[in-house]
Amino acid sequence: MFPKKLALMFAALLLLVAVTGATGPRPSADTAPDAGAAPIADETPAAEVAPVATPDPAPPATPTPAPTAAPQPAAEPAPAVVVPAPQPAPVLQDAQGGSVKVLDTTAAITDPNWFRQAYAEGFRLYVMHSTVWGTCTPWQRTQAQLKMALDAGLKIAVYTRDASCWENGIKAAGPYMSQLQFFALDIEPGGSLVTRAMVDGVRSLGVRPVIYSGSGMWPGLMGNSTAFADVPLWDTDTSNLNYATWTADYLAPTPVPYGGWNTAGTMRVGIQQKFEHTLNGINVDLNSFNASFLK
Repeated sequence: MFPKKLALMFAALLLLVAVTGATGPRPSADTAPDAGAAPIADETPAAEVAPVATPDPAPPATPTPAPTAAPQPAAEPAPAVVVPAPQPAPVLQDAQGGSVKVLDTTAAITDPNWFRQAYAEGFRLYVMHSTVWGTCTPWQRTQAQLKMALDAGLKIAVYTRDASCWENGIKAAGPYMSQLQFFALDIEPGGSLVTRAMVDGVRSLGVRPVIYSGSGMWPGLMGNSTAFADVPLWDTDTSNLNYATWTADYLAPTPVPYGGWNTAGTMRVGIQQKFEHTLNGINVDLNSFNASFLK
C-alpha cells in the first residue's frame, strides 16, 4: 500500500494528463498558426476544364423526294420553212417594164430557127391560127409549130377566124393545150358573133377566153354590147409603124372605150398594131401585150 500523500499526488498527475490529452496543445499567443503553403499572389487558379460533351449521333437524314413535275403537252414544232430552189424566170417585160412583143400568123413555119430568131428579136408570145383556114378542122401543122415555139422560149396561144370553131381550135393544140395562154374568139366581119356559151365553153376546157375585136368592128357587129366586158380584150388599132424603132406598148395608140372595155377596170390586155409585117421571110401581125397578163 502507498502512503496517502503519495497517492493523492499520483491521482492529481493522472487528472492533469487526462485534461491535457483531451484539449490538445494550445498555441502561444505570438506563434502563427501552421498554415499551408501560401499561394502565389498573381497566379490565377487553373480553371476547371469542362468535360467535352460527346454529341449524340445525328439521325440519318431522310431524303425528301423531288416533286414530280406535271407532264406538259409538247409544244408543236414550228412548221419548217421550205425555201424553193430559185427557178430562172422567163423574161416577160421589155425596156418599158410592162409590155411584151407578140406576133400572130396563119403561116406554115417549118424551121425551128425562125422561132429562135423571133425570140432573139424580143418576141415573147406566138399566136397561131389552129384550124384549116375556112373550116373547123384541126390543122395538122398546129402541134409541130407550137412545139417549135415552146422550144425557142416563146409562150403560145391559138385562135380561129370563125369563133364558132373554138372547141376544135383548142383541141388542135393536143398535148400543148395546158400551155395555151388563151384562146381568142375572133369577132370581125365575116365571122360568127360571140355568145356566152362560147366563152363558157372555152373556160370549160381549162383555157382563158379572150375576145379579139376593135372599136371599128364591135359596135356595128354586137350593137356595142357591154355584156362581155368581163372577158379580156385583144384590141386592134393598126398603123404603119416602123419596125426598126418599134417598142412594145400595149397602151399605144391611146385606148378607145367601147363594149365596156378600155376603162380603168377593163383595160385591154393586148393591141394589134400592124398588119402583114414580114419577119424573117414570114408574114406576121405585130402586137403588144400587157406582160402581167401572161402566165
